[in-house]
Amino acid sequence: MLQPLYVRIQDELRGKIAAGKLGPGDRVPSENILARRFQTTRTTVRQALAQLAYEGLIHRQAGLGTFVSGPRVEAKLDTRLRQSFEEQMEGAGMRVDFELLSYKVVPAPEHIQETMGLRGPRDVYRMERLRIVKDEIVGLEVRYILSECGVEIPNENLIRKSAVAFMDETSAGPVYTVIVSVRADAANPDVAAKLQMARGAPVLIREHRFYDKAGRVILCGDAIYKGDAYRFSYSLRYDGVTPSNSPIP
Repeated sequence: MLQPLYVRIQDELRGKIAAGKLGPGDRVPSENILARRFQTTRTTVRQALAQLAYEGLIHRQAGLGTFVSGPRVEAKLDTRLRQSFEEQMEGAGMRVDFELLSYKVVPAPEHIQETMGLRGPRDVYRMERLRIVKDEIVGLEVRYILSECGVEIPNENLIRKSAVAFMDETSAGPVYTVIVSVRADAANPDVAAKLQMARGAPVLIREHRFYDKAGRVILCGDAIYKGDAYRFSYSLRYDGVTPSNSPIP
């Protein structure tokens, strides 16, 4: 059975990337060139490229063209374990380094007051630092920490330990529960400058809340990753008990 043209275009490009004929940073042939080569329309070419972009194999740079992506940093989440990003990377044989951008006391923004359950205006510690893997900036952390915990954290921990690890060592530790939500967004000018990427480029944001054993939120905030450099996956395991009224996905 003859494959659709968009699938043939995808297969050819995948093959060249897999064989190293197109490497990270190389420009992918333009839509016009591919349309002529396969004797099809640019719409069909765009359909093929859209799937490869979704898979993370290529990415578009506005005004410049389409390029082969580098390998993505991947965090594999096992919901049975309380693992930090740094521990996940270490398990994959990669080390995470940090560059501390700021750590200071600030008035808690209204949304942070609400998330942390603070009554009235309160000061909190605000941390910004970059996550670096293999000398490449992959993410930006923006964290808010209860003031009574933040004052206990030495600077040396901020430049060498994961947030979970340095919060474990405060008087509120160990971190009892971590809740994470994920959303996609576009990089604003500040984030784009710090992550060294184009304004409006896609970013993946993991919003965290750390709870102590008493149920207080002791840290909250975002970890913001370059959309073309990071992905995460998770596993769900069957525990042998499936409610009869719940469909299995």
